[in-house]
Amino acid sequence: MIVDKYVKALLLSLNENEVVEVYEAVAKLSLVAKEPKFILLVKSPLLTVDEKVDFLSKTAECENSKFKNFLRILIENKRIDLIKEIYKKLYAEVSKMFNTYAGTVIGKVSEDTLKAIEDKLSKEFNATIKLKLKDEDLKGIKVLVDVLDVEIAVVEDRIKQNLIDTIIKAI
Repeated sequence: MIVDKYVKALLLSLNENEVVEVYEAVAKLSLVAKEPKFILLVKSPLLTVDEKVDFLSKTAECENSKFKNFLRILIENKRIDLIKEIYKKLYAEVSKMFNTYAGTVIGKVSEDTLKAIEDKLSKEFNATIKLKLKDEDLKGIKVLVDVLDVEIAVVEDRIKQNLIDTIIKAI
């Protein structure tokens, strides 16, 4: 709920060009926010709010004034530890805004098959869907697009079991 309010306010303050820049900056911060030293630093009473904002904006490689104001608000309200959740929500909102989604194909498939799956999903959802291949030794494939809540699995064992069930029902 709180995260939604922060993301909504941030997006309302940005124009389309700034959205991409700030999104990338938040993504960078969410990666380093996992480090315990990072949290200690941004919560340290020894540093001023301005010093923390400068540190975070340099870490994120973003000097956008609206981004800096957003960081200032997070720090002053002691909400900087929400940066990972803010990133997840921002990712979902930016994906919807640009109608472009990222997903993963798990299994062993060719580049042509990966492209065909991308094209089929893009047509199905009337959006641009980009898939990355995560090469794992499955007896089948899984397709995941988190923001759209899409999970498709074609697994050899499941197909065999369904076939057996169908044969048994027919008898």
